[in-house]
Amino acid sequence: MNESLFEKTIRELENRKEDIRPSDVILFSEPLRSALNFVIRLGRFSLAEFMEKLQFTREQTRRITELLVQRNLIVVSRFSTTEETYYESRLSALTRPLSRPPSDIWKKID
Repeated sequence: MNESLFEKTIRELENRKEDIRPSDVILFSEPLRSALNFVIRLGRFSLAEFMEKLQFTREQTRRITELLVQRNLIVVSRFSTTEETYYESRLSALTRPLSRPPSDIWKKID
């Protein structure tokens, strides 16, 4: 991929001194913006999936994920193996399954 595009992406991440939140993603340039939107919605993703979205080399993508871990947007997942590194976004579009309240809830409230 275009080396200058990678360097621009790295510069954007290194210039940020504070933590990156999901709402900050819109401030980044492409392809980082689209790739981060994708992985934040997934919740858990592999380095290969992120690399496919960014279209950078594996080492370039690893460098980007290291910066994202430092900025607390993602964490290395406990599901990582020696063959593949998995990450989890701090916030994702995934929700907890909702359960029905107990049938006697109104008695407890009254």
